[in-house]
Amino acid sequence: METKQQIKTRIAPTPSGYLHLGNALSFAITWALARQQQGIVALRIDDLDNARFRPEYLQDIFDTLDFMGLDYDEGPRNPQDFQENYSQLLRLPTYQMQLDKLVQQGMVYACPCSRSQIAALSLQGLYPLTCRDEHLPLDTPNAAWRVRIPEDTTISFQDQLLGHCTVALALEMPDFVVRRKDGIPAYQIASIVDDLAMGVNLIVRGEDLMLSTAAQLFLAQHTGATAFTDAAFVHHPLIVSGGNKLSKSHDALSLTEMRKAGLTPKQLWQKLAELLGWQDAGIADAQSFLSRFRLQDLPRHIAHV
Repeated sequence: METKQQIKTRIAPTPSGYLHLGNALSFAITWALARQQQGIVALRIDDLDNARFRPEYLQDIFDTLDFMGLDYDEGPRNPQDFQENYSQLLRLPTYQMQLDKLVQQGMVYACPCSRSQIAALSLQGLYPLTCRDEHLPLDTPNAAWRVRIPEDTTISFQDQLLGHCTVALALEMPDFVVRRKDGIPAYQIASIVDDLAMGVNLIVRGEDLMLSTAAQLFLAQHTGATAFTDAAFVHHPLIVSGGNKLSKSHDALSLTEMRKAGLTPKQLWQKLAELLGWQDAGIADAQSFLSRFRLQDLPRHIAHV
């Protein structure tokens, strides 16, 4: 008799700003999905965006999880543990090995184009394949590496919440960057390598990362990463304020500012319940959220006034 593989997922924030209600909701959904199925929850902090990193943002991640009462089974216990043992900067050689697989297949090319140059050529800000056939050496100074996405490439996958999803990758994210101009591997590479290394088989993220999922599935398909292509996916709805998704630039809506203004853990959980339309369920903490949680009951749209 075949034994079912244990669910393993990750909470994967970035220390690039103070966390907001949207992050709290994502943490809660990820945690509840795993705990409902007696799964494993890992904390993974994505810190490759070192230009925006600040120690207080890193501390805020641990403070927020503690404030919410969310436990996890693997990962750093505090900022020092993270920086000494878990930082993505410690795994750069592993990411490079994944990049090398793409280079060996001739899928990668150098591109020195700036964002302003791309914006001048593309009204939508999509990369116009400027350097695809320039055959610049990969060691060209101040050049990013891009991966060739064949014309008409579409990526399809099954989402546990949304059902069958199809992304026109070649149209929506043409020849995306896999190594930045500073030589650091891009998010798409690092994320898939980390998920593979950690044995993650349930990937929970917001709907705004649907393109990232398609990009990572494309990379996995071309590097033999079947464990990633076999993973389960959940893309949950985003909290929208004034027609736009919440971001870390909304300082007034940051959880740290709300805590300073007197927000209690109970009030935070009640706020999340209200946003989901579950305010009648008596949610006041992580355990009562878990008791009420049903993936299929998540609303399609969440508005925050």
